[in-house]
Amino acid sequence: MDTKRLDVVPSHLSGAFPPRRHQAKIGIQKLRIMLGNEVAKGLIDLWRGKVALLLEMISFGLFFLVITFAQGKGSFHQVAVAPLLLGFVGYLFFHMQTNRLFWGLLGEIQSGTLEQMYLSPLPSWGLLLGLTVASIVEALITSVLMYLLIRLVVPVTIPLRLSALLPLILLVVGSVGYSLMVGGLTLRFKRLEILKELVQGVVFLFGGVFVPPSHMPQWMAIIARFLPITPGIAGLQQTLLAGSSLGALASDGTIFWLIGNALAYLGLGIIVFRCCEHMAKRLGTLGQY
Repeated sequence: MDTKRLDVVPSHLSGAFPPRRHQAKIGIQKLRIMLGNEVAKGLIDLWRGKVALLLEMISFGLFFLVITFAQGKGSFHQVAVAPLLLGFVGYLFFHMQTNRLFWGLLGEIQSGTLEQMYLSPLPSWGLLLGLTVASIVEALITSVLMYLLIRLVVPVTIPLRLSALLPLILLVVGSVGYSLMVGGLTLRFKRLEILKELVQGVVFLFGGVFVPPSHMPQWMAIIARFLPITPGIAGLQQTLLAGSSLGALASDGTIFWLIGNALAYLGLGIIVFRCCEHMAKRLGTLGQY
């Protein structure tokens, strides 16, 4: 029996077939609605877990106070506390943003709704963008609250400077890139809680949170330079506390380290996520746990 491939759909049936996945287009209005929905869903989840979040913030705050109290040998000094607070809040953003994206994806997998998200008419990158924006907003809110909470106990003032906006954005970009890598590996391998916590511990120890890379042993400083938040924390400390301009950061090469590190993590994060997503689809394990 001779069969031929039907390349042209009859006009009276053209409306019965949905557009192919790669042909689906997303408009600005739909993108705005989708991002708004994801952020709203994330904030609702954040509010529902407000008691656990409050306890977590108190634990983080007490830990910070213990560290600074010990370093100050029984007292808090503005000059010593300010850089520590910047590093700690920067790490807290990284910690919360990574956790929100990781647990958000894992929650969709465990509840069986992840595959439904991929069956929606919106492209998968749009859904991922929504989850990422939601995790950034939630992490920013948590970080600001932690900063205000610590200020209630420790009299520290950090001046606001416009030059710090670029290091802050690049810290966010580096954190997002790393979280995309974790998210992609979660789609493929699912149970990565221990690995995630291990890497976060390495970042906390080597990321310049309490000790700048310039004061670390050489082997630790080398590791620190390749972590996602180290350049951002160093840039914030130089612009906000030392009063350095972006021109000064460019003259000593710091700004290029900042930009290169953030873009490298973002690019690598996108590649890892897309590859793991493709592998999970091919193996049929996208929604399995």
